[in-house]
Amino acid sequence: MCTLTYRLTKTGYELFFNRDEQRSRAQALPPQINRNLNAIYPIDPAGKGTWLAVHKSGLSLALLNYYQAEKKTSTDHFNSRGEIILTLLKKPDKVIEVLRGMILNCYQAFQLCVFAPDLTLENNKLHCFQWNGECLTELVQTLPITSSGVDYDQVYLARKIAFNKIVTSVNPTAKQLLSYHQSQQQEGKLSVKMSRVDAKTVSFSRISIAKEIEFEYVDYLDNQQSFSVLSRV
Repeated sequence: MCTLTYRLTKTGYELFFNRDEQRSRAQALPPQINRNLNAIYPIDPAGKGTWLAVHKSGLSLALLNYYQAEKKTSTDHFNSRGEIILTLLKKPDKVIEVLRGMILNCYQAFQLCVFAPDLTLENNKLHCFQWNGECLTELVQTLPITSSGVDYDQVYLARKIAFNKIVTSVNPTAKQLLSYHQSQQQEGKLSVKMSRVDAKTVSFSRISIAKEIEFEYVDYLDNQQSFSVLSRV
């Protein structure tokens, strides 16, 4: 139940992320700088992990649940997927190598996007991985990257149509992507800024990578905004 987009620039990239969660889930803590990991990220108090982080090198990691492959069982115990990003941040220069070597059977299915520190208009390779509960695969993703625990095919199609209406160029502008992440349709579950009886979009994040690293965060649960800056190395 999340949506991710991004745009490339001559000196870096911008990442945009809507986080959707159950209305019963505890409110996340806003992004803070972790000096031990040299990274900025919000914290999900339920799992003590995160879904989105940026390292001082310019590396960003974004995780979305892959509901279509989740195992429906009441007997198996799974670790929080939020700890995956924190594990990878311990070796920011070897993220993909570490991910490929991780034992992932203890996690439900997920998608993970790796934004390399040198990602730019010229060097435009984004690495996206999918864990389906059995194997880890690298995929070629097109925008928007989205997830939904309800009627995924219908939701994806609606969000893709909305994206194509708003984004009119190969490399979107920041204004277009901001507009897209705020877009709402009459049927709430289909919207990028979504709303269902049981779930809703709870926050919006924007990470900007250039000479400095900026993390803008809007918490829709209490309408609070935060802005963090990290010197890039």
